Amino acid sequence: MTTFALVLFIAAVFQLVLDKIISKTDEKISDTDGFIPYRWFIVIGGIVVILSVFFVKEPYKYVWICVLLILLFGIRSIFQWKYIRSSQKHITSLLMMAISVVGTIVYVLI
Repeated sequence: MTTFALVLFIAAVFQLVLDKIISKTDEKISDTDGFIPYRWFIVIGGIVVILSVFFVKEPYKYVWICVLLILLFGIRSIFQWKYIRSSQKHITSLLMMAISVVGTIVYVLI
């Protein structure tokens, strides 16, 4: 479990660095009309991730969480592309999704 927490911490730092490099503005989804559907997406996605931690059995637990992260990053990039296209934040989400795909493949193969 500590390895998983370390991987999540490294991913969060990596996302912060990518956001500082790629993002052109400080525009947020909460400043646009997409705030309400995005908030519902975050709440439902968070509930699904938390429930999957408790109810998915051990051999598939981390793979399932990684697949959920891939979906969350993908949908978040769609929201960012649709509502704050000028900030280029959707590119950061797409890169994080690609990193999640690579990480999931590496985890499954090892």
